[in-house]
Amino acid sequence: ASYERTQLSGNSPFDRFIMGNNDAISKAQKRGWLLFKGKARCIECHTYTPASPFFSDFKFHNTGIATADKNFESLIKRATEVQRSNDQALSVLAHTEGVSELGRYLVTHQPKDAGAFKTPTLRDIELTGPYMHDGSEKTLIDVVKFYNKGGEPNSNLDERMRPLNLTDHEINDVVEFLRALTSDDVLRETQSARPQTRTSVPQ
Repeated sequence: ASYERTQLSGNSPFDRFIMGNNDAISKAQKRGWLLFKGKARCIECHTYTPASPFFSDFKFHNTGIATADKNFESLIKRATEVQRSNDQALSVLAHTEGVSELGRYLVTHQPKDAGAFKTPTLRDIELTGPYMHDGSEKTLIDVVKFYNKGGEPNSNLDERMRPLNLTDHEINDVVEFLRALTSDDVLRETQSARPQTRTSVPQ
């Protein structure tokens, strides 16, 4: 948490636009902003206000990611068995393939939370692929297409998840808007940063 508090992102084209610079974003990005707030309905979970400019409601939602052909009842049964026999159950389950898809349920033990994950911020989203909690969507276009079809059906799917009927042109405009959320400062840092390398530790 202390490290995350050092990661500041507030100098994006969108920020300049929302502060009154109408030329800070492109026409496509302006169309994307209108779609984001309207037809695409992104803002229902990726909320934005001047007082909370993080593009997240900080709540947990089941959008259908990685739930195709998953049986939540059997996963809950497996999780319950591990929790009864292991003091470190939460850590174990959170890193167990398949069972980790239970998401928020692993903390609350409420069936309604099975498959629910926290809404991430969209700040600098252009730089953080692959996307979704499991990295299953490789590009921003893939992400918007996933939401456009209404996610993957499952018994706990959030009631807001339904087909959006966006055209290909509208999908591209939404993606262009998301690129307007990239901080100039963060972009410069990523362009100048060098990948970390591991060195062997003397025995």
